[in-house]
Amino acid sequence: MLAAALWAGEAHAGGFQLRTGSPDWSANAFAGMAAKAYDASTAWTNPAGMTRLSASEVDLGINLISTTVTFQGEDLVGGAPVSGSQGGNAGGLNVLPGLEAVWSATPDLKFGLSVEEPFGERTAWSGDFVGRYQALVSSISDTEIGLAVAYRLTPTLSIGGGPIIDHFAARLTSAVNTGPLAALAGDPVADLHGDSWAIGYHLGVLWEPSPSFRAGIDYRSRIGEALSGNQTVAIPALIGVVSPVTAGALSTLNQSVHADLALPDVLTLSAAWVVTPGLTALASVQWTHWALFQELTVTSGGAVSSVQQFRNRDSWLFSLGVNERPAALPRWRFQGGLGFERGPIQTADRTPRLPGLDLILLGVGATYNFTRAIAVQAAYLHEFGLADASNGYSATPSAGTLIGSYSVSGDVASLGVTWRF
Repeated sequence: MLAAALWAGEAHAGGFQLRTGSPDWSANAFAGMAAKAYDASTAWTNPAGMTRLSASEVDLGINLISTTVTFQGEDLVGGAPVSGSQGGNAGGLNVLPGLEAVWSATPDLKFGLSVEEPFGERTAWSGDFVGRYQALVSSISDTEIGLAVAYRLTPTLSIGGGPIIDHFAARLTSAVNTGPLAALAGDPVADLHGDSWAIGYHLGVLWEPSPSFRAGIDYRSRIGEALSGNQTVAIPALIGVVSPVTAGALSTLNQSVHADLALPDVLTLSAAWVVTPGLTALASVQWTHWALFQELTVTSGGAVSSVQQFRNRDSWLFSLGVNERPAALPRWRFQGGLGFERGPIQTADRTPRLPGLDLILLGVGATYNFTRAIAVQAAYLHEFGLADASNGYSATPSAGTLIGSYSVSGDVASLGVTWRF
């Protein structure tokens, strides 16, 4: 059951879809992603857009992510509160790079490569967190390598797509409740880690009915992950002295574990409208199929140890943005965007691993073209969670019920460089 509870925290994490990547995306709060198609980052956002690039190109980006995740409440075991703190800031700093490249074989045929991390999260509560029996560290990473080809079918219609090679990894820890023994010897800590390699695919269409308007549709398939790993329990030495029976029981929790889960498919609809020669309006709607994940089966030693049920809903992102190239500053492009994301986790299902609040996104950025071949980008994205009602969550009966509310916000500072050749 302990392994099931640890994996369950990850399964609730429908909100571990990352909103980072190319500085160009953050600057517009992800508006117009599948329709902009003016640099190599389209190899990720809509491979069909590669046909709009007249030269080969490489884009490199790096994102500094700062998150704040706090909790206010208590954990009750048998009606009695667990001693401890509110856990401090479970967020922190992370750095994520990204890469896109396009090779222009002919004016109508392009090949692309992309490396991004579309899913991931890290939260780390203090060791004396009142909810430590529910969660301590939750670290999730997902690296996707995309290979794509695009072809212009007609002057107004292009298609693109290709395979995705995916590596998913997770590390989840929590304290183990040993009752009165914990006050004397301290809490044992269970640490579960596992990873998986899998394959998916990517498809896109770009429609350009006029020089001033284009629309794009991008679809990234769901990816089935077969996570395999190990669970280990760090047992305080004093427990072995005071209660050898308890220490022996805890040592049996050291085991290999396996769980199957699916990363959701994602559909993005975008439009770009050239209002004036210097001004472009952008819009996007993105659907992520988190509702497909309603059950998690955990096995150990080849036998089913637990089946967990969930109530994820599909998530939606709506965003609007604008790009401006002032006539007086032809080397510059200034960007802004506003977005709203309705997350997949309902209030009653929020957990300390990933609270998953609904978000407002505000983005700004700028690009400066040093030459026709070299450009640099900078962007800033602020994400803040909307007010959350109090809820109660229990991973297992011995972990108690964590009752309270969460506050979530994030800041992403991005830098990028484009090289055309």
